Amino acid sequence: MIEKYIPFYLLVTLIFSYLVSFYLRKRFPGEDEENRIIDFKQIQRLENTKVQKILIRASLYRNNRLMATIFIFFFNIAIPVVGYIFTLWITWYFTHIKYEKKVVFTNILDLNEFKDNFMKVERIFGEGSMINLINNEYVPKSKKLRALATLASTPSPSSLAVIKQTLSSRDDEIRLYGYSILNNLEKKINSKINTSLHTIHEDKDANAQMKAQAAMTLAFSYWELVYMELSHESLKNNFLNSSINYINLAKNYYLQEIEKIGSEIEENKLILSDRKEKNRLSEYYEKASSLYTLLGRIHLYRQEYEAAQSEFTIAKELLPENATSIIPYLAEVYYNVKKYHITKSVLNQHESLRFNAKLYPLIEQWESRSA
Repeated sequence: MIEKYIPFYLLVTLIFSYLVSFYLRKRFPGEDEENRIIDFKQIQRLENTKVQKILIRASLYRNNRLMATIFIFFFNIAIPVVGYIFTLWITWYFTHIKYEKKVVFTNILDLNEFKDNFMKVERIFGEGSMINLINNEYVPKSKKLRALATLASTPSPSSLAVIKQTLSSRDDEIRLYGYSILNNLEKKINSKINTSLHTIHEDKDANAQMKAQAAMTLAFSYWELVYMELSHESLKNNFLNSSINYINLAKNYYLQEIEKIGSEIEENKLILSDRKEKNRLSEYYEKASSLYTLLGRIHLYRQEYEAAQSEFTIAKELLPENATSIIPYLAEVYYNVKKYHITKSVLNQHESLRFNAKLYPLIEQWESRSA
């Protein structure tokens, strides 16, 4: 009884398969010359076996209507009636699905492109590529998270400026990760501040040296809040004043100790050849120099250039071997007051500045001005 409907069923299935394959052309690329060339290159890359070449030619990865019709026909023969429903559903799915766009080969540059044009590069706070990477909605989330982790490992005003931009991201995970980085950094600084304040004001067992060290930590912590742009604008001035107060507190202790050790040496009460005393004196000079440098940076931040110059000069005299880290600040002071000839002279004082990758282009630029 059923046998007489088989030819009719086969004919309907064949027509159905042909119509479906025709409709699928909207979804898959056609058999144009460009795709044929791509197919040919893919086949050439295969091993020299006939079976593989036959399979790739007969595969459905391209819009091969003949093979698609045959596949759908035998599929519906194998699964009668139910196959129609599944075929209609999969056809609708193929024609309506949209794949997420992704950035491919983000770490590879095509050098051939530079022959004709040069890509547009935007630099904001020195991190243009990072900002574009994080703000690009087509970049995979995993790449954005890795970029944020890299920025968090080396916190600086420029890297934190990039991280702050994630706070407006529409992706909850990216936004929360950026917030957690800033929050953890702020907590870390506040923790140091609270511990040091307790040492100075509440710890009865703390001696003068411990309080001086705590004051030094407070000075750098308050400055870090301002320098890293982690403080509100209305609090910056208070933080800077607090930093100056604790600088003076720590600085007075270390200068007194340096003077005391010097007096003991003159009176032959102390032999400087003693390794322990030599290290202690060197440590005090280093800390005093760093405090004067920090004070100079605060004056420079406030555009108090004369005061900044004085502090940087004292810091350099206290620790001449550390001059390479202070000279760039002095050069910035002279540049801001438009004493360019002194700026050039200061930058050329130490040849070792050339070994600093960040300063090398600056040194070269100022040398070229005199050429």
